[in-house]
Amino acid sequence: MRIVILGRTEYLFETAELLSKEHEIAAIVTARAMPEYDKNEQDFEQLAKQLNCRFYNSNRVDEKLLNIIKGSNADVCISLNWVTVLKDDVIGLFKHGILNAHFGDLPSYRGNAVINWAILNNEKQIAITIHRMVAGEIDSGNILRKKYMQIESNTSIGEVVSFCKEYTPQLFTEVVNEIAAGTLKEINQNSLPQTAFRCYPRVPENSKIDWNSSAEEIHALVRASAKPYSGAYSYIKINGEIKKIYIWKSEIKCKETSDIGVPGSIINNDKTKGVSSVYTGKGILDIVEAQYENEEVFMPGKIWKSIRLHFGIDLEEEIINLYKLYNKS
Repeated sequence: MRIVILGRTEYLFETAELLSKEHEIAAIVTARAMPEYDKNEQDFEQLAKQLNCRFYNSNRVDEKLLNIIKGSNADVCISLNWVTVLKDDVIGLFKHGILNAHFGDLPSYRGNAVINWAILNNEKQIAITIHRMVAGEIDSGNILRKKYMQIESNTSIGEVVSFCKEYTPQLFTEVVNEIAAGTLKEINQNSLPQTAFRCYPRVPENSKIDWNSSAEEIHALVRASAKPYSGAYSYIKINGEIKKIYIWKSEIKCKETSDIGVPGSIINNDKTKGVSSVYTGKGILDIVEAQYENEEVFMPGKIWKSIRLHFGIDLEEEIINLYKLYNKS
């Protein structure tokens, strides 16, 4: 089959490479990459040269893009992370439409940052969904393939990302092969039970830890914000200096406790295990890996000795300190 590749990210790049072994890539169209992407416009251009196909870099659907697609005589388009919602002037150019990979269990989870939200909601599994695109809509269209990953209590977002990277090219290839063979089976999303969430984007500031939350909720935030994302964070005063600190890995020590403490207080430092235990709004959380901003990752239980350390900033105290400092000068 003749295929047009439309979109961004390393997932799509590796899909194009895999598809090219069995099918003909007629054109590659990409857009400006985000800083966190492993593959950018130059990588896609180089791939197009290797595959001897048309290449175009554009952040919008313009006349040249439409002409490239029309001239490609492609049967189907594979799209992932394109910058705009596609309309029928693009989708209608392909005999078999445009196929998209969505990292979420459709129709339940639609929108942005779905895998992060799924962890925050303590879902037990997450899916890669290959589906047809519908003009002017988001994450609609018939479902063509799904693959599930089980989410355990300590599964991090990094593991989910690795799962998506590994299986997305394979799933796209399976679907294209079935289209070519005339054996593809489709499931209408409207025929499935609907408990749909519209997920909205998350920004780094959303990962600030509220220590009044439960240990379970904070643990979910740590897992959902871990690498390759920006990290769950808080602030801590060390030797009179306020430092921003990222929590990369945690474990729930207990979901409930009869002990009495102030949320955010460090109540134990275990040198053997390297963990520091923190009292939360409900339960106790062990901090396994942490990192001060622009410093190395460390195991806090091996470094910290005091149980008088406390996460978070006392704004009233800091304002008073700044006032005193200002008056001295």
